[in-house]
Amino acid sequence: MTSDFDRFWPHVIGESRRGGLLLLAVIALLLLFSGGFVVELLDVGFSLGWIGVALGIAITGGVVRAGLVPTIGSLWLFALWWYVFPPLVGYLTGDWGTTSRYSYPRVLGYAYSSADAELIGGIERGVKSGFLFAIFVGTVGYIVGTIVWYAR
Repeated sequence: MTSDFDRFWPHVIGESRRGGLLLLAVIALLLLFSGGFVVELLDVGFSLGWIGVALGIAITGGVVRAGLVPTIGSLWLFALWWYVFPPLVGYLTGDWGTTSRYSYPRVLGYAYSSADAELIGGIERGVKSGFLFAIFVGTVGYIVGTIVWYAR
């Protein structure tokens, strides 16, 4: 007879190596997105497409039983990339401007006055808001993915 803990624990840390595979898949996806952004095929801004990607990662984590912690960690990495990568490219290339594509996505209309301030702001926002985003979207998406897995 299995205890409730034995049934619950795989949902926290995942089954075997599936959490690591989810993280590797997200890293590969971010490398693909990075290449698309650098060659100007992809724009990083608030859109339903980016929310869909995040929800897709979270639901996939639940369907493949990767675990809630690896799913949240993968989403946090995605959110951190989303906030930090555009200002980093702008900082490294020198193409940064206050209203350019190299500013991190924001809802409010404020802007920084330099590329390094924008990069630091993106890191701060990615760590703080990205973590909250990862917890919320990761938990909801993981639950939906788990329901899909059990419904099969």
